[in-house]
Amino acid sequence: MDTSRPLDQGLDQIKTLILKMGRLAEDSLRISIDGFHKREDVYVQLMAWSNTILILSEEVEDRATELIALHHPMAGDLRSLKAYIKIAYDLERFGRYALNISELFPTLGSWEPFENGSLTIDLMGEKVLEIVGLALKLIETRDQSLIWTLSEFEARTDELYHENLKALGESERSKAQTIIADLLLIRYLERIADHASYIAESITYATTGKRITLR
Repeated sequence: MDTSRPLDQGLDQIKTLILKMGRLAEDSLRISIDGFHKREDVYVQLMAWSNTILILSEEVEDRATELIALHHPMAGDLRSLKAYIKIAYDLERFGRYALNISELFPTLGSWEPFENGSLTIDLMGEKVLEIVGLALKLIETRDQSLIWTLSEFEARTDELYHENLKALGESERSKAQTIIADLLLIRYLERIADHASYIAESITYATTGKRITLR
């Protein structure tokens, strides 16, 4: 991008903020999942990070609105600005869901492992972290080939969600505390994967002008 225009400089600054948000959200998710499995209380740290992500999201929206008002961007730049505002919201949701995961241990206390080991929660967590990483790389590079890999991973996450949901629903011996914790975790992970898909859709729109739906 030719950064000689003030508008281009502003777009680059917003992209830098977006990537900063994304890396913090990714770290938040990784720590929250680790805390879930180890039954460790990481809520205070995640609350601080979630608030930081929210502040950055508001800054993205303010800067994008200012650029629109001052520079009257043409179609391509306007699509990018609209996409960045939407992406900032999606990244804010990453941080919020990571915070929700971190709340489970201090709220429910330590729960017992699921009765028969048939859950694939570890795999689901790993897959969602991969999806988040792909979404951030897509923001940075706008490499459209990444979209289809992300879409495949998101579809696999949906499969894991339904498999785990069925296993939890059929449980006859696990305690309610265990089922509630695992159920909420897979729901939060599934929602994060959805928001990663929204990011891919926004980047496609910003880059090509075409609207796609990956869900």
